[in-house]
Amino acid sequence: MRTNIVRTHTHVSSSTFLRSSLGTRSRSSPAARRRRVRCYVTHKYWLCLIAVHKRKRWRFKYKVIQLYFYNTMPNLTRSPLNKSYSMSDSDVDKLAKKDTEITHVPKRESKRRRMEHETEADPLDIRKIIREELCGVLSALQQQNSRMDVMEQHISVIKLQNDTTIEKNLDIEKSIQFIHDKVDDLHVAINGLEKNRKEVAAQISKIEDKCDALERFTRKTSVQIRNVPKQKDETKESLSLIITKLAASLSVNLQAAELRDVYRMPSKPDLSYSTVIVEFSTTILKNKFLAATKTYNASARKLKTEQLNSTHFGLTGPQSKIYVSEHLTAQSSRRYFLAREFCQTMEYDFCWTANGLIYLRKKQGEPHILVRTEAQLQSLKKI
Repeated sequence: MRTNIVRTHTHVSSSTFLRSSLGTRSRSSPAARRRRVRCYVTHKYWLCLIAVHKRKRWRFKYKVIQLYFYNTMPNLTRSPLNKSYSMSDSDVDKLAKKDTEITHVPKRESKRRRMEHETEADPLDIRKIIREELCGVLSALQQQNSRMDVMEQHISVIKLQNDTTIEKNLDIEKSIQFIHDKVDDLHVAINGLEKNRKEVAAQISKIEDKCDALERFTRKTSVQIRNVPKQKDETKESLSLIITKLAASLSVNLQAAELRDVYRMPSKPDLSYSTVIVEFSTTILKNKFLAATKTYNASARKLKTEQLNSTHFGLTGPQSKIYVSEHLTAQSSRRYFLAREFCQTMEYDFCWTANGLIYLRKKQGEPHILVRTEAQLQSLKKI
């Protein structure tokens, strides 16, 4: 006599349940099959969720669905493989005892018990949630695609502008290179002009020196007397007369025939005095006249008497001091003025002129220095 097969109640995992549901036909009731199909669909959506998104919010949904999956899984029972029991009538008591022991196998302690407030979730709600989430993802993807389109348009515009800028830069580089070449040509031309200028300046300086030498040669017999009072109806004869009177005051024997020319320099009409130029017949007479004036003024300073003034001309009226010196050229006059300033600054004791030339001497007994140019004075300051 054979007995019925007894199935042991055991807990089956989700993967085992799916394999059993899909791989073999179950002899369970229609309600259990519907439950298995529902759980399989739920598990299928759960797998889709993991494949599509792994964001934090999706993980939360995944936990909810997983919780539902494990809470709603039925307690399956299946008979042991290749095990059956056949007993005789004399072993009925033992069979009953075994049936009692086998049919009351407790569940595993590790299986989570269903809470009272947990209810079976509706698959339609889960599908709705999934559909809403998928719609949100699709809308986000559409917005992202639209943004990408806008970015592509901007990038194309920027690329076009970049190409235009590159072309302009190439044109600018060509223009700059052209200007650079022109500037190089100008530098070459300027250097040539500068060289020519220096050559011309050197030639002009030589010509000026020659002109100054010629002018100095024409004035080698002339002296100038500054601050001479003006007279009414003045003529060359009257000027010659006062010059001869001045020579007599200096103890110089001078005749009117020894004067080659006497004339007054132009001046402002409102001034009552001006400069008179006296040209002697010989250079010896000119040097003698200058030496006499220097000697007279030196003795007057030593004796503290009056130096040369307008009374020595035999003129009446206000007394005014007069100054006698060589008739220098314009270039020599400027050098003489700078030389006197140089003597005051650099503590030189002597500065004088002779035959239209300027001389310097620092101390008594030292050699004299002939001042030929203004640059020479600058070089002497550095010594």
